[in-house]
Amino acid sequence: MLLQGIRVNSKDDDDVNYGLYRQDPVGFGENVLKEKYTDQVKDLLRSVRDNQITVAKSANATGKTHAAARVAIWFYKCYRLPKVFTAAAPPLKNLEDLLWGEIGNIIRKNKRLFRGDYIKSLRIATAPPLREIDLADDSDQDEAEISLITGLTIPSSGSASDREATFSGKHAPNLLFILDEGDAIPDEVYRGIESCMSGGHVRLLIMFNPRAEQGEPYRMERDKRANVVHLGAFQHPNVVKGEDIIPGAVTRGVTIRRINEWCRPTVADEKIDSECFELPAFLAGQTTRSPAGIEYPDLRPGHYKILNPAFSYMVLGQYPAHGSTQLINAEWINRARTRWDSYVVEHGQQPPTGSSAIMGVDIGEYGTDSSAACFRYGGYIEPIITWGGVDTFESANRASIEFKSRRTLSANVDATGIGSGVAPVMVDRGCRALPVKVAESPTQVSDLGRFNKLRDQLWWSAREFLRTDPGAMLPPDEELVEELLAPTYEIVNGKVRIMAKKDMREILKRSPDRADALCLTFYQPGLLFPDAEKMNRPLVDKRV
Repeated sequence: MLLQGIRVNSKDDDDVNYGLYRQDPVGFGENVLKEKYTDQVKDLLRSVRDNQITVAKSANATGKTHAAARVAIWFYKCYRLPKVFTAAAPPLKNLEDLLWGEIGNIIRKNKRLFRGDYIKSLRIATAPPLREIDLADDSDQDEAEISLITGLTIPSSGSASDREATFSGKHAPNLLFILDEGDAIPDEVYRGIESCMSGGHVRLLIMFNPRAEQGEPYRMERDKRANVVHLGAFQHPNVVKGEDIIPGAVTRGVTIRRINEWCRPTVADEKIDSECFELPAFLAGQTTRSPAGIEYPDLRPGHYKILNPAFSYMVLGQYPAHGSTQLINAEWINRARTRWDSYVVEHGQQPPTGSSAIMGVDIGEYGTDSSAACFRYGGYIEPIITWGGVDTFESANRASIEFKSRRTLSANVDATGIGSGVAPVMVDRGCRALPVKVAESPTQVSDLGRFNKLRDQLWWSAREFLRTDPGAMLPPDEELVEELLAPTYEIVNGKVRIMAKKDMREILKRSPDRADALCLTFYQPGLLFPDAEKMNRPLVDKRV
């Protein structure tokens, strides 16, 4: 951790013009910090210099946080009146221990570089000449002419507007944002930063391990809105040379172990696809011992099949390929999205004439969750409505208002936890609302077997709707698409099980509220209404 509330002094008062390194971050590191960098870290440093937005996709222990600390110090020392704002996905300890731990190491090794700087927890600042400002206390200061690096806390509660406001309104002649674990940072944080990028010299560095094709960093890469830098284990000098050139970084032994445990050599005539990689020549014939002391067989040259998705993001620094057990295919979603756009061009955002809706209501469980309402008119799905807060009566009132503003047959309401009180209140408000407890027994079966729980049945219904219904239409909603693409399924003891919600939370870094609301529209308690069978598409399909 950093020294707390101090001003760093030095006996050496020689002035150094660090601005000479403004276009040479690598030179700053090598000549001023007296460090050596890997080629991948050099690429990252130069990308921040040259591009407004840099996305760094990294394998484990390849130096992304180490590099980000160097970017922060270079920017702070080499630009005029810079402001560097750092953040990491909650909890705050991630920011304190990782990025600011690295910044603290730089300060301890380079005290001369920080003479005159005021340092406290998650903050380094330089007062303008002839002004003695004590930044060690917490009093309000006019920071218009103060250079600084500081850490920002992402609120773990409150509204999306609160999180956006924390990162908006930042101004300086030279501005840098650094986000660690960027795939787990809420979209509203990115909106706040975007509002600061309209003028001046502004840079954004986003770092993360690419566990899933979700979130704003993925969309930036997909839409070519950022320069992407890769930091993979196969390119790291420790792995290439087989020596611990950079202490604490990924090693050849760990990499070989992961190849043996998480991959297998391909067999003759096996198709080489996105779930395969070619073994680097320098690893052919290499071996190591397992944690139990057993020596692995020598690695064979050629291609390997990835069996554990963790290998992709922990070793290759790449998104895992979609396996055969992915519940919902991107192609099905793309077809449904295209149909929705074509429909709206011709008819506008109006449901088909004479149709009625089934409403799905998912109630947020925690302070950071949203409640969501989905209206499905046969194949047409309205843009999903969301609201914050977990108060039962507020959610019931909001859901009732939305129910009554449309021609709605019934509302299927999540009745788990705090949601258990919503359906009764909606009934009191004159709505036909049905409580749905997704942990209860399923009511139907698929050709792959029975479902483990009702939740599995509902998600499978959404899958079949998108896969087989020629009228399925999905509105433009990035978060909904990401949530639909997240889960996999498996057959356990003859029963279909969909990925658990807690695992989806881990992948998405949020609750799949929108997708859950859509799934609830497929709940069929029985033929309660004359056209209920018409409103809900068939669950079972022979083609899987």
